[in-house]
Amino acid sequence: MRLPQRSFILAALTALAMGVFPGVSGAGELDDVLADARTSTYSASRLVVSLWGGQTQVSRQFVEHADDMEIVRTDSSWSMTGYGKAVSMGDEPSGIAFLSHQPNVLASRYTVVERGAVRHMSRPGRVVDIMEGDVLRASLLIDKRSGALLIQDLFSSDGSLYRRTTLTDFRAYRTYQAPMDPTEVSAEIVMPEHAYLLPVNVAGYARAGTFAAPGGSEHGYYTDGLFRFSLFILDGNTVVTGLEEPMAFVVESGVYQMVPTAQAVRIHWSNGSNTFVLVGDLPPDHLANVLNELPSPATPNIIARWLKRFFG
Repeated sequence: MRLPQRSFILAALTALAMGVFPGVSGAGELDDVLADARTSTYSASRLVVSLWGGQTQVSRQFVEHADDMEIVRTDSSWSMTGYGKAVSMGDEPSGIAFLSHQPNVLASRYTVVERGAVRHMSRPGRVVDIMEGDVLRASLLIDKRSGALLIQDLFSSDGSLYRRTTLTDFRAYRTYQAPMDPTEVSAEIVMPEHAYLLPVNVAGYARAGTFAAPGGSEHGYYTDGLFRFSLFILDGNTVVTGLEEPMAFVVESGVYQMVPTAQAVRIHWSNGSNTFVLVGDLPPDHLANVLNELPSPATPNIIARWLKRFFG
């Protein structure tokens, strides 16, 4: 695998997992709640604050959203995701497009509870909670007129808030033009691919798409109808970049390298034969469950080295 291809995978991971497949939907009440949000039209400033491993990550962006497409400005950088495509707009615009993907994944793990009407930013809205059994997974403040999600609070199984997304300076229409038409940016086409290593289901998440990745590796996109992640299975000799200064994420199956960001978490490990990279917005306990069902990190890992140090 050539280094530029490896670098591109890691640079594009968040876009691949978080924005390229907005049309993947859940079932029943959950999809009814999210459908209007996916197609809503608005301009806003978006603040995302995440808490992972004792660290706080913050992201501030200007967002234009319309019909499953989102244009984002971060500082002076522009990008677009949607319709199976991710585009970077700048001096050297580039993009990546997935030829096809499975649009619907049935998920029954969540129920929707209406909490009532509210007013927010002088606009009528409503609050709904998304429940996984008795566990509160998300509390959403929804703009009544546009369907946009004005506030999203996401929770781990212990009730702790791990991510809040807030829209401010909200306008239910587009206000600015991007520096170029993202639909005219040429994109590398990624073909659907048969999966040999990727599981069909893992810890309640279903594989919604499988694609070829550089060097003969595999890329699977997974969702449970609410949360999502991308899983890359690479050759064991692959040198992964874009995960500088990782912290340890310890679960039953082993110790993993983790880099949390405001909108997603990135996980990297190797089992000797293959290198794995996972990026997604799933809750910490869901992440632990997913990792426990995937191939475990090869020893010696951090714990193994500690044991060797103290016990020989």
